[in-house]
Amino acid sequence: MTRPIVSSFILASTLAFVPIAQAKVSEEVANRLGRDLTPVGAQVTGNADGSIPAWTGGITQPPEGYEPGSWHVDPFAGETPLFTITAKTAKQYESRLSEGQKALFRTYPDSYKMVVYPSHRSAAYPQYVYDALKRNAVKAEVLPRGTGVKNAIITSPFPIPQEGIEVLWNHTLRYRGEQVKFRSAFASPNRNGSFTPVLTEYEYYFNYSQPDATPEDINNIIFMLRTRVLAPSKLAGTLTLVHETLDQVRSPRKAWRYQAGERRLRRSPQLAYETDLPNSESQRTVDQLDMYNGAPDQYEWTLLGKREVYIP
Repeated sequence: MTRPIVSSFILASTLAFVPIAQAKVSEEVANRLGRDLTPVGAQVTGNADGSIPAWTGGITQPPEGYEPGSWHVDPFAGETPLFTITAKTAKQYESRLSEGQKALFRTYPDSYKMVVYPSHRSAAYPQYVYDALKRNAVKAEVLPRGTGVKNAIITSPFPIPQEGIEVLWNHTLRYRGEQVKFRSAFASPNRNGSFTPVLTEYEYYFNYSQPDATPEDINNIIFMLRTRVLAPSKLAGTLTLVHETLDQVRSPRKAWRYQAGERRLRRSPQLAYETDLPNSESQRTVDQLDMYNGAPDQYEWTLLGKREVYIP
């Protein structure tokens, strides 16, 4: 598995709350996008030691060998690892390891390792997303108390963030396509190592990210999601429908759940925050999905700066 170095914004959250008011940036600042900053706000140039290269536009054409409808092709399949980090060598790399990675090396010193490959800055988006980023930079604002965003559309509202809450909203509203359908499996292991995978089909429609969307016509809906459990048999047929709202304090997330065994459709008003994630054996919470999701109002978010790290 490729584990390159990335430079990323680091956020900290605490169980507190503070009123928040952010201002959009000036036209002069926004003009840095596409110049010394990439269209999404990252540093164009590489890092000091060359381990992170400059961004030159990313991959804009399908890699050789790709066929529509098939699995994605690895454009760097011929590469070999640069080095491997183990519990014995983790100390010398600790400046580029997250606290979670350090904990894994301590907990599983004999089995956990990180195989590090060269970094590539291959990300690229459609031009209308880049246009929206520049528009958002000078128009988007965080609502009072940080509960939502106004005057933003299609993708991240704050490509040149100044506060922690802005980075969180960049994550929540980032461009992920217009419509996505996929299958995913997760398991809740027992202490003896046994587990039963839960296979689920997901289908997203990103109302906020449609090319012709405007802030006025999204009706406070970021996306609509339908999930269907495919396995195991005792859970198969369970359906969940979610309307993900932009300002979840003003209008909470709307969710409905159909249990195949009961043959009833019910509202799920508690499908948020630290509520147990369905079918997770109480080992995961709802807001853990996608690193973090949902309303930010139960935390205070602090922007700590940038740091280069190895990523799984």
